[in-house]
Amino acid sequence: MLFTYIVSGLSTFFIVYLLMPVANWMAWKTKLLDIPKGRKGHSRPMPLSGGLAMFVGLLIVTTFFAGAQKSVAVLAVGGAMLVGIGWVDDTFKSRQKDFPVLPKLLVQLLVAVFTFMLDIRFRGISLSWIGEEGAYISFPLLVSLLATVLWIVGLINMVNFLDGVDGLAAGATVFSAVTLFFLSMVRGQELTALLAVALAGAALAFLRFNFYPAKMFMGDAGSMFLGFALGVISLEGTMKGATLISLVVTVLALGLPVIDTIQVMVSRLLAGSPMHQADRRHVHHRLMSRGLSAKQTVVVLYLVSFLLSALSVFLFFL
Repeated sequence: MLFTYIVSGLSTFFIVYLLMPVANWMAWKTKLLDIPKGRKGHSRPMPLSGGLAMFVGLLIVTTFFAGAQKSVAVLAVGGAMLVGIGWVDDTFKSRQKDFPVLPKLLVQLLVAVFTFMLDIRFRGISLSWIGEEGAYISFPLLVSLLATVLWIVGLINMVNFLDGVDGLAAGATVFSAVTLFFLSMVRGQELTALLAVALAGAALAFLRFNFYPAKMFMGDAGSMFLGFALGVISLEGTMKGATLISLVVTVLALGLPVIDTIQVMVSRLLAGSPMHQADRRHVHHRLMSRGLSAKQTVVVLYLVSFLLSALSVFLFFL
């Protein structure tokens, strides 16, 4: 099975890598470009089509190796919906217009409910630390739905918010996906391990074009899809343990997007700022405001992601 994981990860990497020039050509042909202005750190128009290449590459490989299984179907249908609305948002962005928040949120909610309906969901939790003893609380259907929707929609937006510096969102996704792959493989969860390693391969291939100085952006289409994929894989993988440790391990595996979002929300709450309003409170903005370059900021946050992943694995075995 290890050979299959290696082949699937490498296959996704090379397919996405080969799709990037096609996505680049498509972006220039359709004028799907992020034009420099305001808070933006780049100095020339940047293609916004990297997310489409990652989605297509991941879908090809997972369908080939896993077939039309439930998780693959959820990633295909839900991912297509998110990439679609993200593409519309990116098109507005390329025209230097603002796309309304409500349509994106509605699609995110719809995708989360769809995931729940296909039985990828929170079911309950054991009150013990490692699940060997202690009471198990089974969630009522409504609680299960709310928890699943919050988890999926939360991760979609967490990764989206993190996509503010060249290579950051893709790199953080690689660390999280590799950690989820390792944990799923150890637990014998073959399908989620396959999905996780394929996701890591897709994000790593894109990173070749997105690391500072970037040649291409993933756009909202890409960042929302990556967050959704992490949400589905974690629910079907480490979160299935339904113990307190599985919750902690999963949150640490997804560490950087979670920590960044929490500190931004707390900061905005204390300052009395609207939660949805864009600002420079994200961790990468804070580091750059202290004098770090974009490249130095990303390297520091890669180190943070690695340490959180290592802590996740350590607690898993502990």
